[in-house]
Amino acid sequence: MQVLTFDFHNTLANCDRWFYLEIRDLPWAVMDRLGLTAGADQATIELSYRDLRLTVIESGNEIDATTSVEMILGRFGLHPNPVDIDRVIDGLMLEAIEEMIPVPGAAATVRHLHDSKVKLGVVSSAVHHQTLVWILERMDILACFDSIITSASCGYYKSTPRIYAAALAELNGKPQHSVHVGDSLRWDVQTAQLAGLHTVWLQTSRREVFSTGQPDVLPSLTLSTLESSAPALLDLLAKVG
Repeated sequence: MQVLTFDFHNTLANCDRWFYLEIRDLPWAVMDRLGLTAGADQATIELSYRDLRLTVIESGNEIDATTSVEMILGRFGLHPNPVDIDRVIDGLMLEAIEEMIPVPGAAATVRHLHDSKVKLGVVSSAVHHQTLVWILERMDILACFDSIITSASCGYYKSTPRIYAAALAELNGKPQHSVHVGDSLRWDVQTAQLAGLHTVWLQTSRREVFSTGQPDVLPSLTLSTLESSAPALLDLLAKVG
């Protein structure tokens, strides 16, 4: 069984409002919805969350959305009910995905690979797992995937190869026969190669927020678009299979 995994953001779908909740805005947005912003400084809250996200990247150990918000608010003496935090986060994410734009060619490529009996997965750094499920449902490709692995669901950020190992374990794939597709040289090519996978770099003009000096890495294949890309991906899978 051939295994191919996709990155999510900027590879399958673009959703900047969701992305900035993930990396910067989430604790303040939750505070705002819960009426907890009186006397608080937004910049200080966002800086505290930014520091937490950088700690996650450095360690490779993820902290999910609810736990992250609890931690940040707790630093400022705020302790709302976790049930209320969950409810607000779900609402914020559902609102954010209204701005989702599918990457051109992504859905057609996924369907083509699925119809070709390729076992498919998603591997994404995301603090709120359900958001990816909702977006893939909206793209009408959720059923094409055998597994969706997020950093929130497996506990590992894409700064560690362990997230790819977790995905392959769930997909029953072997790294030397598997391919990962993504837009980031740092997270999708370098880290996946450290896990032993073959890689496809989707070149985009969108900025990598956490990138600081791209390492020299050589993907197995470079694509400028996913449109009509399924034959090239199938060919690569045949070569590594």
